[in-house]
Amino acid sequence: MTRVILFDKDGTLMDYQKVWTPYAKRSIEAFAREFDRHDIKDELAHRLGLIDGEIAPNSILASGTGETIQNYFERYQKGGGEWMKAFYEKNLDSLRDSMELIEGAGDVLHHLAGEGYKNVIVTSDSRLSTEYFVRKFSLEDVVHDVVAGDDSEFHKPDIRILNPLFHRYDYALREMVMIGDNRADTMLGYEQGLRTIGVLSGTSRREDMEGADIILDSVTEIIRDGRFIMAEGGRSDA
Repeated sequence: MTRVILFDKDGTLMDYQKVWTPYAKRSIEAFAREFDRHDIKDELAHRLGLIDGEIAPNSILASGTGETIQNYFERYQKGGGEWMKAFYEKNLDSLRDSMELIEGAGDVLHHLAGEGYKNVIVTSDSRLSTEYFVRKFSLEDVVHDVVAGDDSEFHKPDIRILNPLFHRYDYALREMVMIGDNRADTMLGYEQGLRTIGVLSGTSRREDMEGADIILDSVTEIIRDGRFIMAEGGRSDA
């Protein structure tokens, strides 16, 4: 029986393209100006996953943590990692202002909470940004916990990212379902039997959703006839 529903944030609950694609473009341009490294701008963008002006599926930008992204900037320029961290902090207000819920996502969280499920956001984004997201859209009563990218040394798809939840609650893995828009989400806990749902509302295509038990267009489709579509245990429930 499912008790806990784990949600990726960006691309699953929040409109990814409204926030991170413009920000990625700005950060790479600003980095090139700051360090006069226009010579490697295109290569850096490609390595990070900004290709032809779009974020590539399962790329560093699509599913990496802030630390991972900062490390890539450091590879290209000594001091680039610290610069990237400062750039992110400087742009937090504009990032927050551009946040938009995917249409219907808030209704899904409210419905599930009303049915007794525990909604938990498991994201590569920072805790500061994630908690702001929850407050901005008044989700405090329907998002019961957060596991953020800077909470742990482990990151999706490593199942150990969920250790904080197991330490705080008596949740069992068989009672959880993960929902997300990247391979890092759909492969989370795959070897341990965690059920996952892939959604196509973020950066990935259907063929990028390795490990997903179900693939849907949007998080809004996880409710069918008033019920969560994987309410029971087992990988074949749909």
